[in-house]
Amino acid sequence: MEEVLEMIELENMQCNVCGEQTFQERAGFYYCVECGTQKDHIRAVDLTADETFNENPGGRYASRTIRQPKETAKADDDEITSWEFYNYVLRGFLQELLNMGAKPELKLMTLQVWAAYMGRMEVAFCRTNENGLPKLNVRALHRDARIIYNRKRLKLKRGKRARAAGDPNDDRAKFRLWNKTKRNLDASGYSQAGGPSESEGDPSLNLQWSLYARKSLKRQMPLKHLDKHSRDSKSSMSCHELRPKAKELQYFDRNMFCLNITKLYVVLGIALNMVEDDIQLTDLLRFIDEEHLSKRCLLNYLPEKVAAKGKALFKDMEFGNHKDKCTYKFLRQHVGYMSRYINLSHFQKPNLHSLAERYILELGLPSRLVKYVGSLIDLYPPSFFNAMGPHTYPRYEARTMAYILYAMKLLFGLDDVKEQTISESAAKINDHLLEDKGSEAPLLFVFTEWMQFVDLRKVIVSHYNQTFAHRFGVATQIGRKVDDILAKERKEKEQGYNYDEVQGTPAMQRQHENLTHIIETMLKEHFGESSQESVDKVHIEFQPSLTPAHSYFKRILLQASRPDGADINLRIPDCMHVDHAQRDLDPFVLETKELSNRLSQLGLSLRVEEVACQEDFQNVGLFRPLQHIRSVKREFRANTDIKTETWLGELKVKEKRPDFRFFQPTGTYGIRYLNRINKHYGRRERLEVNNPYWEITKTPTYLLKVDDKEVLLDTLSSLQTFEEGNMEPLKVPLDLPRRHLERKTICEDAEKEEEGARKTDTNEEPLSPEELLLRVSNFDCWLLHGYISTMRESDKRELRQLFPCSFRWLLETCAATIGVSWTVLYEQLLILEVMFHHSIGDWSNHRELLCIQHTNQRKDIRTLARTYKEFW
Repeated sequence: MEEVLEMIELENMQCNVCGEQTFQERAGFYYCVECGTQKDHIRAVDLTADETFNENPGGRYASRTIRQPKETAKADDDEITSWEFYNYVLRGFLQELLNMGAKPELKLMTLQVWAAYMGRMEVAFCRTNENGLPKLNVRALHRDARIIYNRKRLKLKRGKRARAAGDPNDDRAKFRLWNKTKRNLDASGYSQAGGPSESEGDPSLNLQWSLYARKSLKRQMPLKHLDKHSRDSKSSMSCHELRPKAKELQYFDRNMFCLNITKLYVVLGIALNMVEDDIQLTDLLRFIDEEHLSKRCLLNYLPEKVAAKGKALFKDMEFGNHKDKCTYKFLRQHVGYMSRYINLSHFQKPNLHSLAERYILELGLPSRLVKYVGSLIDLYPPSFFNAMGPHTYPRYEARTMAYILYAMKLLFGLDDVKEQTISESAAKINDHLLEDKGSEAPLLFVFTEWMQFVDLRKVIVSHYNQTFAHRFGVATQIGRKVDDILAKERKEKEQGYNYDEVQGTPAMQRQHENLTHIIETMLKEHFGESSQESVDKVHIEFQPSLTPAHSYFKRILLQASRPDGADINLRIPDCMHVDHAQRDLDPFVLETKELSNRLSQLGLSLRVEEVACQEDFQNVGLFRPLQHIRSVKREFRANTDIKTETWLGELKVKEKRPDFRFFQPTGTYGIRYLNRINKHYGRRERLEVNNPYWEITKTPTYLLKVDDKEVLLDTLSSLQTFEEGNMEPLKVPLDLPRRHLERKTICEDAEKEEEGARKTDTNEEPLSPEELLLRVSNFDCWLLHGYISTMRESDKRELRQLFPCSFRWLLETCAATIGVSWTVLYEQLLILEVMFHHSIGDWSNHRELLCIQHTNQRKDIRTLARTYKEFW
């Protein structure tokens, strides 16, 4: 007679290898149905029921098979709690950052931040913990409660058996009760002499909750009822679970008290800021996206005994409920939550000059721009005061990139016309400079050529790095995506602790072989190559870098220059070998003396002409949330009688990009209200005058002789009398300022007549054959201001269409370089423009420091400036 193998699901028992809970009984021993591993510390014992117990027909219950432990199960030494698990992972992540070049002080600072978090959670480093055991939080894991407090997990009974168990007159329920009683009696006979019985074992401890957990759980149940659950070690109470559902908790509670991989990223982000490391929050986010810090190789950070139970460990940690990657908005928000939770006083301000230098190198811009951006930063240093609260993480990276974007806007206009005009004149001068082959002087920077270089660099680097392609929105082939996935899987197999091979059984190996065969067949059918052939293709391994676009592209050029570079399967154009960072940017900041000397050696003369922005862009505009138009349900009918020419004419009328529209500020002060504001402003001035510790002295008037003209010193601005770099006085003051930061208020008719006369003069006086024209910016720029934080996503898409194409391209490129959205970067640019154009007064008066305007007759501008000054 064949032996019938019974499938049994053991309560609170699971396989040590694969975590399966279903077993087969053979000859008194239990084997896992998934991997075939024998359960060592339990076996089957046959018991026979009395024939007179139940007179009803049901002989199938006359004999039962029960499980009898051979000895009391002891807790394994390799069982670790979730806090200990994340300790190992945090140490592994920290070592990875140190290998990337982080400061050695990061190790101690990370320990301090992690200890502060554990102390607030009352897990460790807590003086009020009398018993010395870690306390549970509101999002505690069942694994921690089982290991620390020996608490059994509540197993809900479902289906017909659960309904039948509640009926006291059910025969099957009576038989199970009798069988349980017989089993307990039999267990007492197997116990050792003098030893404690099963019922006299170590009792479970009462659950201890942290202070914040008790406050949060108090909203779900009374504290007396919570204490009953704490004393319920066998989980017999089914009214509440160990932890409430996430939807029943507040946003702060369910995110801060849930310990996961994201909390490790937050701790590292705070520690990097406190030690003022070069790795910023956006760099940490990019390392996470590139999987330099991910949960692919977590088992490699754990001890060998713990890593051997990787599958069951990951299941207890509930890794399936948490995401491995996070966004910039999510990470920045949780850094603020963590700093408030551990009572962090303030964040450290990084070195903006070195950060700007790194971003300029990453963008491939000339190094002269570093000095220009540094002068803008030093002109009025930002304080990064945030009106939202002290625990809000400032946008250091976005503000620094906004300075670069603002400098490019001043130098090249970025209005689709001005940068084209400047680039064409610079390209013609470069053609004459290239004729002098013996000269080693750099060529002029051409904005349009640099745009082409950056776009092609995106495509080339994206061909070998899918994370880079996703960041910049470059479309790649599906085959390349599959190759990238297979390369990451191979790297995980080589570096990670492969527990499948260490503890694998023949059944698991056969399952792995079957899945591998299926995947190989699918790859062969769809892509014409196997996984091994795909992995063997050219795949460049990029090392972590703070300048990924610059470093990765240099790595590709190095690979292409090698003798085996023919296998790179990508042709690099000659224009990509040009280093735009070595181009000359001095003439565009009106430092043309060196260029003029070089051209004079070639028998050429240089004439510099300033170019203004377009007329439509010279006014200050305010954008507001666009009006939402609700669609009206109406019937649309096709016009079948329309002619082809009419239809094509209507299509030509529709523009791809709407005109650049401005909403002019309409609010103005009345005379009475303006007098009252001036009165309050004068009162503040009188208070300062009466201050005995500060005396205002009037600067005497001097006459200077500039170009055979007597000029009052008071009429010269500080930009005409001081050096830009070190603010030392010039030997001879400049006749005209270096840039027009404040436009003269003249009549519109007179301005138009002057521009028309200038155009006629340029047309009547053509350039001589030996004279070259260099067009530069007059340092004015178009402005489009408003409140971007209160706009909907649909409004932001409409606003994006209002930007000139060149500015939109540069805005999105700079935003993708630091890993933020373009709206975040544009908001920081608005803060700069509002401060420099609406809030700082007295640019032309060198006697006083920069001051903030307190009065403005345009209410909209004043409100806008007051709002953005709170984020300066």
